[in-house]
Amino acid sequence: MQSMLKVFVFCFLAIFPALTQANQVTATLLTSAETVTPGETLWFGLSLEIADGWNTYWKNAGATGLPPTLELNDGQRDYLPDLQFPLAKTKPFGEDVSLLTYGYTKEVVHPFQMTVPTNISGQWTLTGKANWLACRDICIPESQNISLSLPVVTSQTGMRHSSSIQQINAARASVPTDFPTSVNFAGPNSVWISEFRELKIKDIMPEGSGEVLGLIQSTQHLDNGVLITFDRVLKPINYAEGHWVIGLEETGIRLPLDTDLVVPRVNQQNLSLGLVLVMALAGGLILNLMPCVFPVLSIKALSITGKASKEQREVRRGAWLYTVGVLTTMLLLASIMVGLQAGGAQVGWGFQLQTPWFVALLIYVFIILGLWLYGWFEFGMALSGAGQSLIEGHPGRAEFFTGVLAVVVATPCTAPFMGVAMGYTLTQPWWITLMVFSVLGFGLAVPMLVFAISPQLA
Repeated sequence: MQSMLKVFVFCFLAIFPALTQANQVTATLLTSAETVTPGETLWFGLSLEIADGWNTYWKNAGATGLPPTLELNDGQRDYLPDLQFPLAKTKPFGEDVSLLTYGYTKEVVHPFQMTVPTNISGQWTLTGKANWLACRDICIPESQNISLSLPVVTSQTGMRHSSSIQQINAARASVPTDFPTSVNFAGPNSVWISEFRELKIKDIMPEGSGEVLGLIQSTQHLDNGVLITFDRVLKPINYAEGHWVIGLEETGIRLPLDTDLVVPRVNQQNLSLGLVLVMALAGGLILNLMPCVFPVLSIKALSITGKASKEQREVRRGAWLYTVGVLTTMLLLASIMVGLQAGGAQVGWGFQLQTPWFVALLIYVFIILGLWLYGWFEFGMALSGAGQSLIEGHPGRAEFFTGVLAVVVATPCTAPFMGVAMGYTLTQPWWITLMVFSVLGFGLAVPMLVFAISPQLA
């Protein structure tokens, strides 16, 4: 019995600090007027002051979390105010960028409306409780009792605005408003907003509960809209029809989601073939820095470093075979894409990621690359059997198929300038599409050619 009592006391002392610590968020009930009249509808605000390093949540909290709620009573009836949510920000949960949440830091005011009862006189007193989830690297459910008492006057001539009206009006102004266009999926990790110009996009988030997009990787403003690329693959099946919110400089807009795939069309009047080829070359170069391709680039760089002391001719030969592998695979992908488009399909860069078996294959490829980079095994031993027979006795095959692998793993990523170049090809003859893809592939292979010429740079 004494031992059980000791365990109970120990557990109580362990959790006592968590039970008694002060809230990380302080709630205040704001009002737009210092007096009220019976039957009048007024604006109020739930103000949440948030401690440094902590956050509360938007109406769609994202991968984890819950939005705040408010319960009020005036002695006659209960109220569950419909809180409005100002523009939030995308924020990783702790240091885990794979878990994205949508919420607020420092301070937020949630505006809402309430109607004064018609039979009220003297004082209109509201009491209740605000509930929220405060999170940092952990989440703590918190609540606070709040109250507000306002004098009742018989006519609006005696009404006075409160000092909080500016805070409430500012919060109302930052609540996203509807915008007359829609957002469409445009590829495995990109979306397209048509008729959207000259507005700098800072953030984007879906309103559907639990839905998550990603961190914006790039935005490309074209003549008839904007192409937004994310740092991860988006699966349309994971998103219900509803609205998404676009975060601008100081406010946000709401756009309905259209789940149909749209391939952006580039206005050719402002683009020349030469400019598009330069964009494709730049996009291919930058693609080497994307997380999809960088592991393969590391493997080849290490390979060149190991051969640097050997005959330079062999190193250069391997780099050219790697380039041939890249170009061959690029042209193969472009040819398949052109054929599918000729059949009426709306496909673009990364179209093969819509096939589950291809996505599964990529997952296994990245797992194998990761284990190899960690030193868990050597490729020479792991590629026994069918894989070893592919390159055994033919040193050039290894370089060629490494180029093939580089293109295969590059398809989940989109680099800056690529969107414009890819969109341009969709309105051009097939031979221009093949030309643009060839230049894109050459840009992808250029670093390896440079390393072969100057191994000390690898």
